[in-house]
Amino acid sequence: MTGQDIRITLLGGALNLGLVALKLGLGSLEGSMALVADGVHSLSDLATDLVVLGGIRLGSRPADRSHAFGHGKYETMAGVLVALALIGAGAWLIWEAALRLARPFPPQGGGLVMMAVAGVSILAKEALYRATSRVARRVHSKALQANAWHHRSDALSSVAVLLGGATMALGYPVGDKVAAIVVGGMVLAAAASILRRAFHELLEGALSEEEKLAISQAIESVDGVQSWHRLRTRRLGRQALVDVHIQVDPNLSVTRAHQIATQVEQAVSRSLGGFASVVVHVEPKGEEDEWDG
Repeated sequence: MTGQDIRITLLGGALNLGLVALKLGLGSLEGSMALVADGVHSLSDLATDLVVLGGIRLGSRPADRSHAFGHGKYETMAGVLVALALIGAGAWLIWEAALRLARPFPPQGGGLVMMAVAGVSILAKEALYRATSRVARRVHSKALQANAWHHRSDALSSVAVLLGGATMALGYPVGDKVAAIVVGGMVLAAAASILRRAFHELLEGALSEEEKLAISQAIESVDGVQSWHRLRTRRLGRQALVDVHIQVDPNLSVTRAHQIATQVEQAVSRSLGGFASVVVHVEPKGEEDEWDG
């Protein structure tokens, strides 16, 4: 836990709370069901902020006797919960829009107010998406990345509200329904991508090919490593776990072989941004290994 993740999540929570009050309050005053619906979506954003905060807190707990590698998967599970919330939000957008297309509701007022509030929401939530996504990449947090997409889904739903206000002003009230269906599909696609990455980690999937290439280059950069094999990788929350066997000159002293192994551990960790736990097994050059992976 770096502090940046907590700050950006708290900022998102405060912004969501303000948007909920603005959208629900003006939506009720103006009789705009679209604004009220968008306020409910912002309320779901506020709930996911709390989920992410909990995941970050639990995931940052140190290793103990029952969790020797730490508690990083709590944060991954928080990302899964946020993705499920995204699925609910996307499905709800599509359902509501399809329902209104099939059975048109009475005309609503407040077109200009809808456009103004939606514009504020779009700018604020897109800025929050970019800031949260930037921190998520920096600290390797899937929960934060998922929450960033939840912020963007709120911005996208506000796009539908903005189009709704504009089409209402022009006398075409169905434009926001079509836009909402498209937005709902985009939200569902983002949720599916987040779930796929989270389940890959939960099922002990290997690191990406780009990360494995960086690892191999780091190993080969260490003087004294004659060859290497049996590279195994996985991710635990923000941390990458790496095991590798290296082969060195069989005539080296134990002390020198240990120094080479330590240098490999440090080089691999640096190649992954410092978020790595690396275990290096040293073998004399020429020793056969039954497993070649």
